[in-house]
Amino acid sequence: MGSPKVITNIAALLSLRDLGRTDPAVRVPPLLIIDSPLADLGAVDRSTRHRLIDTLIDVASDGYACQIIAATNDLLPHPYSGVREISVNTDNRLFDHAPRSDT
Repeated sequence: MGSPKVITNIAALLSLRDLGRTDPAVRVPPLLIIDSPLADLGAVDRSTRHRLIDTLIDVASDGYACQIIAATNDLLPHPYSGVREISVNTDNRLFDHAPRSDT
């Protein structure tokens, strides 16, 4: 899937989420799982990559019950408050090594 399609799909899902906040008849689950949202953005469009990451983090932390899980091949550009980054590699293919949540 190319980057324009990924960004369009994410924007559509976030729009549905926003509609669900204003119209109770629109029921949207509070969990969004995205596989490879940064695919094909590469180093060529680094600003779009950062805007997409920032948008997803803002959406997940805006006070409306929503959790976002994004699987990426790249590390985040810097630490974000409230974001847990779990690395998976050939030694740790599952989440057994992930830190436990206190809540």
